[in-house]
Amino acid sequence: MENLGKDLRYAVRMLLRNKGFAVVAILTLGLGIGANTAIFSVFNGMLWRHLPVKDAGQLVVLAAKPRNTDFFTPISYPDFLDYRKLDSAFADVAAFSPTPVNFGADGRPERAWAELVSGNFFSMLGVPAAPGRMFSADEGWVAGKDALVVLSHKYWLKRFAGDPAVVGQSVQVNQQPFTIIGVAPESFHGAYYFLEPDFYLPLSELATLDRTQATVLTNRGSAAFRVIGRLRPGVTAAQAAAIAQPLDQRLSREFPEVHKDVSLAVIPELAARPEPGFGGFMTTALSVFMALAGLVLLIASANVANLILARANGRRKELATRTAMGASRVRMVRQLLTESVLLSLCGGAAGLVLAYWVGLFLTSIRVSRDIPVRLFDVQMDWRIFAFGFFAAVLTGVIAGLVPAVQASKTNLADSLKAGGRSGGGSAGHSRFRNALVVTQVAVSVLLLACAGLFLRSLRNSAQVDMGFRVDHLLMLDVDLGLQGYQEDRGQRFYEQLRARVLSLPGVRGAAASAYIPMGLGASLVDIKPDGQIVAAKTANEAAIQNSVQPGYFAALGVPLIAGREFSEADSATARNVAIINDTFAKKIWPNQDPLGKIFRTTKDGQPIQVVGLTRTGKYLFLYEAPQMYVYFPLAQRYSSSATLMVHSQGDPASLAAAVREQISQLDSTLPVFDVQTGATHVQYGKPLLPARIAAMLVGAFGLLGLALATVGVYGVVSYSVSQQSQEIGIRTALGAQRLNILGLVLKQGMTMSLLGTLLGAGIASFVFRALHSILYGVQSTDIATLAMVSALLLFVAFAATAIPALRATRVDPVIALRGE
Repeated sequence: MENLGKDLRYAVRMLLRNKGFAVVAILTLGLGIGANTAIFSVFNGMLWRHLPVKDAGQLVVLAAKPRNTDFFTPISYPDFLDYRKLDSAFADVAAFSPTPVNFGADGRPERAWAELVSGNFFSMLGVPAAPGRMFSADEGWVAGKDALVVLSHKYWLKRFAGDPAVVGQSVQVNQQPFTIIGVAPESFHGAYYFLEPDFYLPLSELATLDRTQATVLTNRGSAAFRVIGRLRPGVTAAQAAAIAQPLDQRLSREFPEVHKDVSLAVIPELAARPEPGFGGFMTTALSVFMALAGLVLLIASANVANLILARANGRRKELATRTAMGASRVRMVRQLLTESVLLSLCGGAAGLVLAYWVGLFLTSIRVSRDIPVRLFDVQMDWRIFAFGFFAAVLTGVIAGLVPAVQASKTNLADSLKAGGRSGGGSAGHSRFRNALVVTQVAVSVLLLACAGLFLRSLRNSAQVDMGFRVDHLLMLDVDLGLQGYQEDRGQRFYEQLRARVLSLPGVRGAAASAYIPMGLGASLVDIKPDGQIVAAKTANEAAIQNSVQPGYFAALGVPLIAGREFSEADSATARNVAIINDTFAKKIWPNQDPLGKIFRTTKDGQPIQVVGLTRTGKYLFLYEAPQMYVYFPLAQRYSSSATLMVHSQGDPASLAAAVREQISQLDSTLPVFDVQTGATHVQYGKPLLPARIAAMLVGAFGLLGLALATVGVYGVVSYSVSQQSQEIGIRTALGAQRLNILGLVLKQGMTMSLLGTLLGAGIASFVFRALHSILYGVQSTDIATLAMVSALLLFVAFAATAIPALRATRVDPVIALRGE
């Protein structure tokens, strides 16, 4: 330990004596370690950080798993109550569901997001109140009995400025009186990782908040609830699912329409993020991004190794003197390694600062201004500090080991004979430095190629025919249920609003829709063909549903293949009708004309006639498989919340104020939210946001790699020129022309760059085959991307080599030879 302390003190003195070298090395390592730490911190929050609750490792997510599908679905409230009785598997089970509400306090109403939770939600999780209290064990189970509110800590600060006196205050939720009883702790953001509610309400008050939902808590077909449970000690998730099998079989016999071939899936809470069934995708994404960030660190390490080797070459006399005084080779290696590890630890500290800044940027990204979605939860916890520390130590060892060993081989006689001159270094040193540069360039080509693939994937995604109009489209959201509208009044409001908006100048079409394509909300409906001979597997299929006004298909540019669009004649008293997509038709009535066919749904069992057929578009995700989709007239299937779609002649954003005014004239108290254009929704919302973030991150890695590789090429060539100044002076004195000197130096730099480019292109061609399956519209052999990034890197390498080459042509032979 005493020797280690001496090595550390000496290392600090040497770094302070060479501040320029130390600053460059620390910044270089900081970029590499920071990139890795930032990516690690993102996935740490997503995949590894438990919920901040008691014994979070025992938590599991419960979901329904239909046979022969890869999808998991939520659970109905009656099913939740049944699964809660499996006390041999679960210590407790709680249900919750997010919903928008109208929140009013001190005469200021606003739209907010509530989490409807079962009465045992907080007690099961072990979440205390701060201040006030949480729901007690006997609250939240009887409808209309417990009109209580628990605020989230963030909303408490935002709306009530953190006033403890708010506990006991009465507020309005959907025009109904509720009492605030407590505030959740600051660390708790809800049980669903990607959604942070403003406050929590008892599930039992669902009908009080929305009368149209009065039957949801008794209907087994209303699979609308997320369920989280705590396993009994010693019980695994697989054992819990096995214990539930007898109950699944009983439910399948008693309720075949909704439970046939459905079993309970029990998934550890961390593995159920972002949704059950997506764990494999998240692991793949983690592996890809960590590998790319690791390549950035590899380039940074190579740069620092070159710096250390060049500096060690300049310290040959010092090292030879220490050797002459009895220092062993192991002692010399340890000293140089101590210096490199100290450098790397300082770089790690800089990297943590960079990772923190990146985290602040990522947490500012929002999918929607209305829904409190958290894409990233980047917090500096012990895992991130531990990762940064080990990454720094490992990088210091890797970057310093070979240079330390090389430097420890100093020839005592040659070094002392050279006096104070640094000399050119050994041929082994030069070969090692050149190999490092070749490696840097190869890795940089690989990073740039990957960045090119992700950017090409983003461009291809943006050019995909999504099945609806993107340009000249304005979207505005309203929620009449939050204002206490009953269905009759709501239907009149939507009809009047559409008529008013259509009369505005510059409007080509307008219609209200319960959901928007590739939005954050969706609803499923079970389909039962009526009187048709179908395969057994299609006897009860689930389709995505939507309720729309007449003019919806024209406004969104969704063409009809056959049949007609909805009209005002499709009223609540008229025959029930629907428009389906061609995937629906092929699955339910293969090789048949679907027009005129009849089907029913499990919602009301009424016959519904198909009157129109559309092409299959994109409904949930950009890369989804074809989905069954059915449209109902809004007049026949009312939705209290809806998005008004407006097709404009010119800039759609210019119509926003006029449309808002029409809404205000109908109801001056109705909030309008999420006002955006179709292009904004696609480019910065759910459709392209994942691809955009991926391209942004990988592009940043590519640019970092290019910058570091350029610095590496410049550093090695520049150092070589400085060490060869005497040779260049002699050549000049013997009559060598400037072009000869220029060509000599350019050849050295461009040879390394060309070798690295060829090596990197070869590696990238193999990587392409692995990546093309997770990217959209990208071929496994993308020659164009490889050619472009190779040309870019060679051009930048040429510029980096040309600067020291031009400096070499200005070497004065008299000054260069004076030392001889």
